[in-house]
Amino acid sequence: MLYEFLWKNTYLYSHSKSMLFTPAETENLKMKNRLVRSATAESMATKEGFVTPELIELYKKLAEGGVGTIVTGYMYVSEDGRSSYKMTGISRDEHIEGLSRLVSEVKDVDRDVVFVAQIAHAGRQTLLGNAIAPSAVKDLFTGIEPKEMTGDDIERVIDDFINAAIRAEKAGFDAVQLHAAHGYLLSEFISPYTNRRKDEYGQERAKILLDIFEGIRERSKIPVMIKMNACDFIPGGLEIDEAVRIAKLLDDAGFEAIEVSGGMYESIYHNRYNVVSQKVSKSGEAYFKEYAFRIKDAVSMPVIAVGGIKSLEVAESLLEKVDFVSMSRPLIRDPYLPLKMMKGEVDKSDCKSCNLCLAAIFENKPLDCYAKRKEDS
Repeated sequence: MLYEFLWKNTYLYSHSKSMLFTPAETENLKMKNRLVRSATAESMATKEGFVTPELIELYKKLAEGGVGTIVTGYMYVSEDGRSSYKMTGISRDEHIEGLSRLVSEVKDVDRDVVFVAQIAHAGRQTLLGNAIAPSAVKDLFTGIEPKEMTGDDIERVIDDFINAAIRAEKAGFDAVQLHAAHGYLLSEFISPYTNRRKDEYGQERAKILLDIFEGIRERSKIPVMIKMNACDFIPGGLEIDEAVRIAKLLDDAGFEAIEVSGGMYESIYHNRYNVVSQKVSKSGEAYFKEYAFRIKDAVSMPVIAVGGIKSLEVAESLLEKVDFVSMSRPLIRDPYLPLKMMKGEVDKSDCKSCNLCLAAIFENKPLDCYAKRKEDS
């Protein structure tokens, strides 16, 4: 009994003092720990993109669960920027009231959690038609050939991102994250596979990111993070050397932090790495870590590692080289995983990366661990 008592309390102490659960700061934000909930589509909004009680409950549980930073699922900045139905909108002022209620209720649970609004445009990766993209490159996964954006289209979308960031600030979010990963519009601009333009937005493919950032900074003080592909895993797509160059530009501009990811819908035809069906049992945890390390070596802004991270051991090892680690599916499985890790109850998520949660989103079902539902039934 004495041995068990001493072991349990030593175990708890060592876990609560782990690097993962120590405070950290970016230039403008203070995080209570280094664990980030990575953005995940929720499919819980109304058809007009308004916040629902179910969406609020999802984020309240995450706040209760002990994660230091929460990044929302993709919020569309334009009506033509939806990827699927039931996405949360931030495309018009009418969305602010519900978003404010969301922020308020999450902050009531934990005022110290950093709450970040991910803002995005689907580009050619939409299931709803009327797709636009930097160039008219057919998406082999959806079968959709987008309309090539005109200069006016680009200016309008830049304004949409800027206005969305201002709405996020009015709603009370601590920061915004530009979604420039996974083959959505901003990702399409920085990829030579999907951006074949000859104008200034093709000559410097990062220009749209810099223009959005500059526009936000002119009208708002809200910190701007970014989630960016380091590699598209497609022949002719973005590769790590170019991603490092772009990351340096973003660092110089003043971005708050960068989350390093990879892949797009079409990647499934070329490589095991994609955003739809990655199997950690085959790839191992932290499958984008080498890309995060390359970018960390090149920039001064904080770097967030993401990609199949499930265990305390792997998270701790990553924090020897990067600033934060990000989880998604393990927190779908159990939003209270961080607290359980801090208490020494578990060392690792029991998420099997079955991806039933992601498959449900494509069917417009609400975000949940559907494997757990089967287990409990």
